Amino acid sequence: MSRPEEKQLPVASSLQQVVGALVFGADHPLTVEEIRACLREVAGEDPETKPFAEASARDVRDALESIAKELERTKLGLELAEVSSAFRFQSEACCGRWLRFLLRKERPNRLSRPALETLAIIAYRQPIAKSEIEGIRGVVVDHIIKALMELHLVRIVGRSDLPGRPFLYGTTASFLDHFGLKSLGELNEMDPTLQRSKPSERKAIHRKAKPATDADAPADAELALDDSDPVKEVLGPDGPPPPDAEPVHEAPAAAPA
Repeated sequence: MSRPEEKQLPVASSLQQVVGALVFGADHPLTVEEIRACLREVAGEDPETKPFAEASARDVRDALESIAKELERTKLGLELAEVSSAFRFQSEACCGRWLRFLLRKERPNRLSRPALETLAIIAYRQPIAKSEIEGIRGVVVDHIIKALMELHLVRIVGRSDLPGRPFLYGTTASFLDHFGLKSLGELNEMDPTLQRSKPSERKAIHRKAKPATDADAPADAELALDDSDPVKEVLGPDGPPPPDAEPVHEAPAAAPA
């Protein structure tokens, strides 16, 4: 008995078509290099797919730009966004009210003004110690920093060499994702009057010159640091914030009478 012929799948006609499918099907934003790696791995010896494997980073970026322009032209309610140097499809902001109704999603809690001020200081001055933030804002920020870390907007990026070796804070990839930024460099473009501090200058502030000899340093100093958990030290045990703590989220508006 003869076997029925296997149905041949159609081959993609352009790099733009393949790149669009990859971004659509991925469960996370894709970088240019991730796309290129996929193109190389799938190519194999197939002459029909091999040309895609030879695509350069510029070729992939050109394909992504073409997709973005096509979506903008057709007004389908979708856009190709670059977030934290990676690409994803997302709905346009102007369609948000209908999506929230469809998905039964309430309007998300917004960060309060104190939380936004603290987050802005960290974003523009990172790496930065808590004492510096408190010096700028004039209030204690323990609760705000704890909440921002729990929201994965802020993380510990190191420790200062200054007395007490305070923790240094910086923003996360989720921060870029949340605010739709390609990179931290876009912060300078948002407001020309605000310019992000140079990381090298910030690090120099918290770095002290190494002594010529380490004989005076305690032998167990480094071990003490290795045994600590910085995140647990900052977040501490679970529990309600202190009564006088500033709010992290705006209070919901009161229902009309």
